[in-house]
Amino acid sequence: MDTRADSLETIRPLLSKYCVGCHGADEQNARIRFDRLEEFKSSDQHLWTMVHEALANGDMPPKEKLQPSDAEKRQILTWIVQQATRNAEEMNGTQRRLNRREFSAALRDLTGLPIDFAVGIPADAKVDGFDTGATALQDGADTVAQWLEVTRRAVDSIRFLEPASERVIQIDFREHEFTDFRKFVEGNWGDEGVFTRSKRLTCKEEIGLYLPTQWTGDRGDSFLALPVPKDKSAVLKVNLRVIARQPMQGLPDPMLWVKVGGSYIDYRPIGEEPQTLTYAVRLEDCLIEDGIVKIMLRSFVEVPYSIAGFANDDRSKPEDMIPGGIGVYRPAFDRKVLRDPEQQPVPTIVVESIEVDYDHRSQWPPKHWNVAIEDRQDNEKYASAMLNLWMVRAWRRPVSIDEQEKFIALYRRLRGEGLSFDDALRGVFQSVLMGGPFRYLASPTDSDPVVAQYAIASRLSFMLVGEPPDEELRNLAAAGKLRIPSIVDQQVDRLLADPRSMEFYRSFVTQWLNMDQPITLTMSHFKKQDFKFGRNLKYSMKEETVRYVARLFTDNRPAAELVASDWTIMNDILAFHYGVAGVEGAEFRKVILRPNEFDPRGGGILGHSGIQSMLCWMGDNWVIYRGAWALDHILDDPPPPPPLEVPELLPFDKQNQGKSFRELLVQHQADSKCNVCHKKIDPLGFAFQNFDLSGRWRDVEHERYHRSELDGKIEWRGQGETRPVDVKGSLPRGEEFANFQEFKQLLAEKYLDDIVKGILKKLTLYGTGRPANVVDILAIQAIMKEQSDNQYPMQDLLKALIRSRVVCQSSSSPSNG
Repeated sequence: MDTRADSLETIRPLLSKYCVGCHGADEQNARIRFDRLEEFKSSDQHLWTMVHEALANGDMPPKEKLQPSDAEKRQILTWIVQQATRNAEEMNGTQRRLNRREFSAALRDLTGLPIDFAVGIPADAKVDGFDTGATALQDGADTVAQWLEVTRRAVDSIRFLEPASERVIQIDFREHEFTDFRKFVEGNWGDEGVFTRSKRLTCKEEIGLYLPTQWTGDRGDSFLALPVPKDKSAVLKVNLRVIARQPMQGLPDPMLWVKVGGSYIDYRPIGEEPQTLTYAVRLEDCLIEDGIVKIMLRSFVEVPYSIAGFANDDRSKPEDMIPGGIGVYRPAFDRKVLRDPEQQPVPTIVVESIEVDYDHRSQWPPKHWNVAIEDRQDNEKYASAMLNLWMVRAWRRPVSIDEQEKFIALYRRLRGEGLSFDDALRGVFQSVLMGGPFRYLASPTDSDPVVAQYAIASRLSFMLVGEPPDEELRNLAAAGKLRIPSIVDQQVDRLLADPRSMEFYRSFVTQWLNMDQPITLTMSHFKKQDFKFGRNLKYSMKEETVRYVARLFTDNRPAAELVASDWTIMNDILAFHYGVAGVEGAEFRKVILRPNEFDPRGGGILGHSGIQSMLCWMGDNWVIYRGAWALDHILDDPPPPPPLEVPELLPFDKQNQGKSFRELLVQHQADSKCNVCHKKIDPLGFAFQNFDLSGRWRDVEHERYHRSELDGKIEWRGQGETRPVDVKGSLPRGEEFANFQEFKQLLAEKYLDDIVKGILKKLTLYGTGRPANVVDILAIQAIMKEQSDNQYPMQDLLKALIRSRVVCQSSSSPSNG
């Protein structure tokens, strides 16, 4: 027997006595076995972390089982901490590969072009729902081949000595007046193979070109069709200046949809202040038809509205009338009578100017880098200067002469083979991108202190803005200041105030709450006009949660407001969905929820319609899905996967119709294999029964429901007798609630520590690429102890985590306090 102090044999008798009975050869609760464990291995890190948490929290062994003494518990916990600390030194020093999101951002930063380079790369595998997990970001043969192709496209998008393309269209529509756009295009660029299908577009001097206002489902024609190079290998770049015209009071903001090469690449609200927008795509990622690529600009109204003096546009036949009518849609008017867009009761997007380069290569380095270029010449001196700049920016750290020399040798060889200056340098640049220092993020615990400083800069930047470090971070790294807590705090403040931080909030919140699931929108009848605004509503339902969490961080609000507050984030379509008056415009803004103006859900992410709706798409077991999601993503208590042999519960099967969810779940819990988990899941899931499939509030439920689907629409309405919604339930530690409001209050009062610890663990994985281990959790608990008296302010929590040993600082050995 191994008698070393760090050997598993020192605690194996305790595991056999207290754990193996439920996690051994005869029984494997949660599919875990302790009888086969050997030593503490990196691959078992997650298991030992769970053991430490369960034992420290008193969750295991179960209350009805034999319990270890305090001394025995301390012995096990101390052994785990010792092994985890030693293992953490190795784990914290590992690198991780850029994921596709970061890879694309790094290439955009290098080329200066807003191209989504991730289009050509498959989605990344994930760790606990996050695309930053190091163990999932492994290189395979197919991965390297895909990166070779995408990096080729990236370097092919830039030029050095080559002249700019002459295949450029520039139009300032404010200098023209016409009513036939087709004739205008053909008369100016028809000889170059450029044409349009959009004929009857009005253009007015000093105003611009009016895009026709449409509603979802309307057909549209290409705005411009352009010939592509024979090899179909080029960048198409578009600069666009647009503004909204709203000739009457009460008109909503129109939405601009931009489609290039068969794919929509942007949709955004346009207001009465002009916006300059820039897009770029690689033609290899586009649909090319007969040597032509198409650009489509469309102006949509995506919210129902009415205007005084105009009837609601209801074209239903008498035999098609439905209860309650079709709902508010749009003002009815005759376009043949009101020909002038300035007289029509619709908002319009006006294109003031457009520039299209359909064989583009961007001059490198980008202008906004403000790099002084003394002498652009076809010689090795200029090539070396460009290579050094490329390597420093691509590798996100200084480079040595030796590192640069092998790429200079490659440049010489390529020139000797007859390649031009630009082609040779592009080939060398691609080789730099295939090197490890570009594809992998270095560790802040790297043995080289210079590399470690720049690694901190990269970790901060990729975590908080989703891009490589900017000049200020690079300068601080060069000065060796990124381990100074006050400096780190200043940088976190600066980056979170940057508009680019929405990439952090959107990526983190979406993955933390598993919000990539489909939103379910239902109406009582297929003919309801609300379906026409579904795209905008679904997007806004998810965005409410993203922007709510972002506001918690930026305003440094107490963590309890995650689950209970008196405010939310809304725009016009969300206000329509919630039945809130007075919210106009597509812009998201903070809205105070006054009890007499809003349903009883109140503020907090658990009442967001997008959250509740996305948990209904898999089937009718809402109580189970919602309860399991809340345990996992809110309370940091994920249930184990269900036994494979247990059939799914189907509430709306014929034999189950008329039964309440509670009756069905009592029946389901009779199976001992199910009861272990469902005794926690189901009582929690009842808290959300006031929400229907679309996240609307309801006080009653029907004994059965009619459901049909047609062209993506879902018709859903109750039938038969009604009964009050059954919301009574209990939380994992036994606290009972009678309604949704009590449930939220109990979470805020009794489970805030669980919620905060869960968020900090998720932020650890998101920011570092590793799931929080035992050592990380001890550091997290120390942070929570410091911040608890202040009600866990969200930005302070984030800053404390980032400046701790978990994210940016060197490792230290915590005690098992």
